[in-house]
Amino acid sequence: MLRILMRSAVRFSAAPLLAFLLGSGAASAQTPGAYVIDSAASEIHWRIYKAGAFARFGHNHVIAIAEPTGTVNVAENLANSRIELTFDVAELSIDDAELRGRYGEEFESEPTEEDIAGTRTNMLTEQVLDGESFASISVAGSRLSGVGPEQTIDLTIALLGRTVMLTVPVDVSFDAAGLHATSQFRLLHEDLGMEPFSVMMGALQVAPEIDFTVDIRANVPGGD
Repeated sequence: MLRILMRSAVRFSAAPLLAFLLGSGAASAQTPGAYVIDSAASEIHWRIYKAGAFARFGHNHVIAIAEPTGTVNVAENLANSRIELTFDVAELSIDDAELRGRYGEEFESEPTEEDIAGTRTNMLTEQVLDGESFASISVAGSRLSGVGPEQTIDLTIALLGRTVMLTVPVDVSFDAAGLHATSQFRLLHEDLGMEPFSVMMGALQVAPEIDFTVDIRANVPGGD
C-alpha cells in the first residue's frame, strides 16, 4: 500500500526516515531513547531502469546512500517515535558491483568508470536532482499505524525545494543490539515531482519506475 501527497513547500517535519524504521507489530521490549543508525550495518538504495528505443545501449542502475546516518527517537508508544535522515546528493554511490550482483539478469551488464561518471553527471543536472541548487535530501518519518505485516508509516521527503509525503510499508523488530527495520516499495518519478532523464528525444531514457530497498539497524542508547 502506498499513499502519496505532494506539497509545494520547502519545510518538512524534523523527523526523517522513522517511517521506515518503526513499523512492524514485533516491537519486543524496546528501550525508549535516541537510537543511532549504524552506518556500516545499514543500507538504503534504489534501482532505476533503462527504457526507449535505444535501451539496449544503456544500463539499469543502482543508486545508494553510501553511509546512512541519522537518529531514531524511540518512544514508549512506538506510534509516537520519530527518525531523522539527511544525505548529500553528490555523495550518492552509483552502480556498486556487489549491489548490482544481487539483482540478476537485469543488472548483469558492467558499467565502466566512464559510464558511472556519466550517470553521476546526468543525475546531478537540473533535469534530475539539481545538485547545484539542492545539495541534500532530507527524510522524516512519524505516525505508525496498522498491526503486524500490515503496518505502515508516514514519510516526509524534502527534495528539489518541495515536500513529498508518502505512506510506506515497514517491518521492525528489536533485539539486544537495538532496532532493525526493513522496507521495500516502488514509486514513479512523478510521485516525487520528477521527470525521468531522457536524451535523443526519448530514444534513450530512464523508465518511470523506481524500486526502493531499505535495511536499517540502529543501536540501542548507550550501546556500541
